[in-house]
Amino acid sequence: MNTVHFRRNYSYRQEEQNDECWNISHKYSKILIKNIDSKDIYTICCSIHGQYITELTSKNLPLKNKKHTIKTYIQIWETMLNTVRKGEVEKVAIRLLHQTNCQRRHHR
Repeated sequence: MNTVHFRRNYSYRQEEQNDECWNISHKYSKILIKNIDSKDIYTICCSIHGQYITELTSKNLPLKNKKHTIKTYIQIWETMLNTVRKGEVEKVAIRLLHQTNCQRRHHR
């Protein structure tokens, strides 16, 4: 197989994985939006985040890149969790997470 063909296929697979990760992130952020008015929103956020990470892991999808940098779709969840944990503008953080997911996901 020639190098150009290999790189093209590799790049295509990477893009497909990235799309799948954003779609999964969107699925879980929709659940958070539905529960945004719950009293213990931080516990719900932690639970949903755990389910999200479990699904990515079970599908062997990357949480970090080769340079051990956290992927953007993971980083936005961690930012949201930190904001909600601090008790600062919880609903805004959840809505921003969901809005980002809506913009980044690809319809299939």
